[in-house]
Amino acid sequence: MIDHVGLYMKDAAERAGFYEQLLAPLGYAKKLEFPGAICFENAEDGSSIWIESPKSADQRLVTEHIAFRAKDEDAVKAFHAAGIAAGGTDNGAPGPRPNYGPTYYAAFIHDPDGNNIEAMLQ
Repeated sequence: MIDHVGLYMKDAAERAGFYEQLLAPLGYAKKLEFPGAICFENAEDGSSIWIESPKSADQRLVTEHIAFRAKDEDAVKAFHAAGIAAGGTDNGAPGPRPNYGPTYYAAFIHDPDGNNIEAMLQ
């Protein structure tokens, strides 16, 4: 099990509201905030995601893909709706993904920095 992940973006403080709304249906809430870094923690399992601003001007931003396990299809649907409402763009509506596995169900959102964020069941 992964304990925590860091995701770099141009301005973490500017993206905090987006991620707060996007991750709420999956059980994540803002836990800590420091200049340039915000932590969202899952109350059920203690896992967390940090969104961070670059620490130096020469630090390269890389577009990432992160998948969060959802508890059910309704949570995947709520994640997708929250992502659109928060200003993300659709990168795959909620639905089965048989090419990933016979029971794989997922939705994908691009955040405003181009990161591909997924909620999934398997």
